[in-house]
Amino acid sequence: MNIIKMRKMVMAGGLAISLLTGAATAQVIGGEVDVEGSSNDVIFLGGEMNVRGLVDGDIKGIAGVIQVDADVRGSVQLVGGEIDVSGTIGNDLDIAGGDVQSDAAVTGDVNFAGGDSQVGGTIGGMLNSAAGYLEISAQIGGDAKLAGGYIETTRSSNIAGSAEIVGGEVHLAGQIDGPVDIEGGEIHLSGTFLGDVEVTAEEVYVLDGTRVSGELQIRSPSDPVIADGTSFGSYDYEYERFNFGARDWKQVDFGPEFDFPTGVFSLFIPGAAFLLAALACMIAPSGCASVATKFREQPVVTGFLGFISFALSPIFLIMMTILLAITVVGILLIPIMWLIFWPFMLLCIGLGAISVGDMIFNREPDEKSLGLGMRLLSTFAVVAVFAALGALPVAGVLAGFFLLFIGLGAWVMSLGKRRPTAPVMGASATASAE
Repeated sequence: MNIIKMRKMVMAGGLAISLLTGAATAQVIGGEVDVEGSSNDVIFLGGEMNVRGLVDGDIKGIAGVIQVDADVRGSVQLVGGEIDVSGTIGNDLDIAGGDVQSDAAVTGDVNFAGGDSQVGGTIGGMLNSAAGYLEISAQIGGDAKLAGGYIETTRSSNIAGSAEIVGGEVHLAGQIDGPVDIEGGEIHLSGTFLGDVEVTAEEVYVLDGTRVSGELQIRSPSDPVIADGTSFGSYDYEYERFNFGARDWKQVDFGPEFDFPTGVFSLFIPGAAFLLAALACMIAPSGCASVATKFREQPVVTGFLGFISFALSPIFLIMMTILLAITVVGILLIPIMWLIFWPFMLLCIGLGAISVGDMIFNREPDEKSLGLGMRLLSTFAVVAVFAALGALPVAGVLAGFFLLFIGLGAWVMSLGKRRPTAPVMGASATASAE
């Protein structure tokens, strides 16, 4: 189930990259954006986004606050701080955010990654979710794979397929038609289970009214607490020494498979990037704010400019090396230039994290800029996601380049630009496509 968490983080990073680099039929960028229906795909990047009406294509977006109450013929893919989705979705729903809620009728699969997630409505396919807090009241037509700190299925929920669940505290009160495999710290069963149920946990509580048509199999270091009024097809308990997560740790090889690139991208580079970003925020707060503003104003342009600048950087270094080699003093500067280049690339990754964090956490850029504390917190949150993605080499490299291109491009655009002393009115757009 740890793989599920990895998949969600990779999904979030991949979606963010595709939104900034992919072609779109209708792109909308602004501080606050309202879309009243569209006959094409809707792709947006903004501080606050509202989509209503009929959308004949897909919806893809990154914003601080996202609300979708629409009939969507295609898929919906969203990344944001607060996300609320309702209406109908003709294909899949993919969401990564801090506070996530869905009451939509989804024909396809649903993939959630969030801090606080609530899933209602109907789901025609599978539900895959990783969250700190997860509450499910949906009618799910396929399987469910769930991971979280706290997981609850309400009495109104129904999972037609199988369920694989990993959580610190799990409460299952609905109905699950297929086999159930649960692993966690504290497990509470009070629902109806039409297949076999296998539980491995530190503590297990089987509450009054629980019905298991198949076999209830419990593996735990402590005797399960079983209330009166429960029924099982068969029951088996076996003592097993167990600390939540320890069994998964045994499957991790900390030896040769953790090669140099993986370790670098998961630990050193994010840490160094955050340290340099923090120093930049403290030494040059107005400069960092200017970089973040440039990205907010022109996110696609800054990313593209950063890509071009990075691609041309080897040529620049070679040309500067040749020019400096002409003079005696210049020769002494050549190694310094090459040494500075790599920390500067790390700084650009940090500037990219500052810019993305400002986009997500600064929902009212027109009124004031983020303070030092909030700037550091938002940057740390973005770098933490980057570090988590670094556990997978390809995902870590992609996330690193994503932040590098943003930071380098925004820095280049901010050169020579004096930050205005008065607040700058942000973009506000209203889009309607027939």
